[in-house]
Amino acid sequence: MVWFAAAPAYAQSFDGAITFRLSAVTPQGVRTEMAEYLTRDGSVRVNLGGARGMSVLTVPAERKLYLLMPSQRRYAELPASASALLDPAAAPPSDVTVTRTGKSETIAGLTCQHVLVARGASSTDVCLTRELGRYVNPLDAMSEGNLPAWQKALAAEGFPLKVTAADGSVPFEVIKVERRSVAKDHFVVPLDYSRTELPRRR
Repeated sequence: MVWFAAAPAYAQSFDGAITFRLSAVTPQGVRTEMAEYLTRDGSVRVNLGGARGMSVLTVPAERKLYLLMPSQRRYAELPASASALLDPAAAPPSDVTVTRTGKSETIAGLTCQHVLVARGASSTDVCLTRELGRYVNPLDAMSEGNLPAWQKALAAEGFPLKVTAADGSVPFEVIKVERRSVAKDHFVVPLDYSRTELPRRR
């Protein structure tokens, strides 16, 4: 629906849990689900809610991405070739314009700065904070490079707390931030999980 690498020098390191809400407009109406973003020493795990009940795990030290399926006790290794994990310094698309608006907001107790990302006739407002380090998105490996323009343009700029589309909808919003120690075993594939292969997309 939406959205790795060492954080840039300016960014603060962050270990803890971030809860965010994902929303998407479907023919049946707006679909919303919650997700949990866990981070420790540069590794990130995103636990997806809803019917999927899956987790996406990135381990930058190993340059690996994994899809965990707890209900089946299985895992799959995801292709990482198109992920920002492998190229954190990649230049933003040349047809994308980023404008800093000078506006700020406090979301989930953190201050963020609004930037406007425009591509053609489409524009997206993103409120970024540098208090959480760089935004690491395990889900981009599953998107086959079809990421929104704002993600490509702001990959190294900070962590988005809120994304507002041109139509006023909010596809991404952080609702809680917890600075705490997260157990190391959240960032490894359980030994009793069996490996499986995901179907190749055509």
